[in-house]
Amino acid sequence: MTRQELIHRIKERLQALYGPRFRGLVLYGSVARGDHGPHSDLDLLCLLEGPVNMIAEISPIVEALSDLQRENYQQIISVKAVDIEHFQRGAYPLVIEAAREGVPV
Repeated sequence: MTRQELIHRIKERLQALYGPRFRGLVLYGSVARGDHGPHSDLDLLCLLEGPVNMIAEISPIVEALSDLQRENYQQIISVKAVDIEHFQRGAYPLVIEAAREGVPV
């Protein structure tokens, strides 16, 4: 599976998990900047409507993506859920970095 196909499948899973709360997916980090290596991880922000507890969202995201991670064990998948309003206003360093260098997918 190509990296683009994997990202597409991740997006589909997150849309199914969050339904109408899902507002988008942003690729950031070395892959978005184009300076990645063959084993660079996929850094993704899952943009959600409404309050988001990043820690509480780890488990449902890992569960939703676990089979994709097993199938693509050489590609580390890192997804963090954030409130879309926090992303849009650059509420903290992670979202500022992702907004600056990120690519909507």
